[in-house]
Amino acid sequence: MIQRAQSLYLFVGFVAIVVMFLFPFAGIFWGGNSGLLHLTKFEASGLFSDLYNPMLMLIVSSLTALGFLVSVFLYKNRVFQMRFNVLVFVFNAVLIGLMFWIPDKIADSISGIDFASVSYKYIGAAMPLLSLLMLVFANRAIRKDEIKIRAANRIR
Repeated sequence: MIQRAQSLYLFVGFVAIVVMFLFPFAGIFWGGNSGLLHLTKFEASGLFSDLYNPMLMLIVSSLTALGFLVSVFLYKNRVFQMRFNVLVFVFNAVLIGLMFWIPDKIADSISGIDFASVSYKYIGAAMPLLSLLMLVFANRAIRKDEIKIRAANRIR
């Protein structure tokens, strides 16, 4: 199971989502202040305590990571595994959208106080993109595997 290419791709996608919990994904800069956004913690002044609630992102990222992990074990039914990966793709796309939408909304709410800008030059922002790429590679490998199995069954 783990020696198959698609299982390795899915495992790397899972690891990328888990690593994302450890790194900031955005930085917000306003006036002379700055703050980093994490999924599990926020390192800045208490200004964002009312604006930023990471629960939605935690739920979506946890579902994405769980989807990657479950998909590894669906190797016996490749068609179902590809369909399940579509659901994981949707969760990952929603996570990427939230990672860009939430900091922009926070910066918009700060701009009433002071000019605020958002920077995404953090390693946490690249992790969901890496997991999305791994999901595409996994689906390609699953599709190739399914084509080979069907071709082998026709010969007999």
